Amino acid sequence: MAVILLSVHMCCISSCGWRPVKMFGEDHTAFSHNLARQSFQGGKQELGESVPGPGNAATLTLENCRHIALTNNLAIQSAALEGMTRQNLASAEWAKMLPHTILSAKFDQGDNIIYSDIPGDSYWAGFYERSSWHLFLEARWSPTDVALAYYSARNSDNRVLQSFYEKARTSQKIVESVETAFFKLLGYQECLPLAQDLVGLRKDIASRMGRLQKDRLASIEDYQKALNEEIRAQNMLAELSSESQNQARILLMYLGRPVSSIPSTRAVAVSGDLTCPSLSEIPPDPELVALKNRPEIYTLGLKHLASIHDLRRSMVKNFPRVTMFWRYLNNPYHHRFAKDGYQAGLLLYLDLVDSLASFQETKAASNSKQKTEKELSAAALAIASQAAVAATKCRLSVEKAQIRARAVAGAEKVVQAAEERVRSRDLSDISERRAKAELALEKIEWLKAVGDALVNLAELKSATGMNHSLSL
Repeated sequence: MAVILLSVHMCCISSCGWRPVKMFGEDHTAFSHNLARQSFQGGKQELGESVPGPGNAATLTLENCRHIALTNNLAIQSAALEGMTRQNLASAEWAKMLPHTILSAKFDQGDNIIYSDIPGDSYWAGFYERSSWHLFLEARWSPTDVALAYYSARNSDNRVLQSFYEKARTSQKIVESVETAFFKLLGYQECLPLAQDLVGLRKDIASRMGRLQKDRLASIEDYQKALNEEIRAQNMLAELSSESQNQARILLMYLGRPVSSIPSTRAVAVSGDLTCPSLSEIPPDPELVALKNRPEIYTLGLKHLASIHDLRRSMVKNFPRVTMFWRYLNNPYHHRFAKDGYQAGLLLYLDLVDSLASFQETKAASNSKQKTEKELSAAALAIASQAAVAATKCRLSVEKAQIRARAVAGAEKVVQAAEERVRSRDLSDISERRAKAELALEKIEWLKAVGDALVNLAELKSATGMNHSLSL
């Protein structure tokens, strides 16, 4: 008895991480790592649109970002390929409804045997006598197989539609992420000049307070407070600069542009109108809007229809299998009984074991149908709740931005009053600079609040399915 030993190398984890191993002569870890590195560096990524680099004077607008992301994002491209794959599989399922045609030919040759036509007279058979060939042609069509193939094909068509809705939801999430990163980056870019001015004002105030403290015209506490305010302003500037670079990286990722292709994320600039959205942009009934526009509802509806088709398909299996056939046989043996034959008939087939198994499949399909109904109801409740929460969050952020706008208006009045008193020599320059510093700080907080309101509005549009739509 021969024994075949098959050696399979498994993946091992060492203290350094994954250790490359080979399976069937292929190093899959090295292949995956190289492909991922090439994609990161842009060597395997073909972009339909380019992102403005450091040498380009143009900046990215929101519409450009949406268009580039929907064109270049790999997740959307993968969803599109999945739809094409399911379309091909659906065509294959519909082809199974056609009649089966079988054509076979056979040629054989026996050993050297004694051949005899007349009793008592025998001789060795020659090549012609020892050879034979057969030709068989059959056309078969079964209504049972057609019914089974029909429900399978319907499910395949539903999976094609599911891939479309999955791509639509993927696009909505990509648009949400792009808009979120865009508005955050835009807000940070608007805040950076104000933060630099704030640092300059705080530094000037601290310097003046230091001179006054040396002349004993200001207390140590006031000087320490000025130094602390300068440090906080510098920390704010550093945080805004860091967050700006992080959002630029996130935006580039969703645009399908490797970060390594941009020498510095500071070179990525966006332009747009950073205005606070109004409360009228929030739909009064976000739950109903979400249930109408969210693709997941239709995906689960198709899944429920697929469970109904599976139930009907399992019920068809409980009936006897009926097959109609037509055959042609050409079997020219070299004797007088050799004749060509034609056959046509009806075949009725029933397997008791298969019938018992089909009965259990029917029960399982019925349970699956009820399960999909529950899943659809649960998803509807979750989507409606998500939309309601997003609407509440957006409404609160808009109100917060409006309050910050009123605070900025109040700080501007204080600055105007301080400038008038300085001109009349009724107020020191330090008080005027403090008023300007407070105005810059209020503007920074207002811009942050407006950016948060726009981000929450983008999340609300995604939660209600209003930010992007695809046509069938």
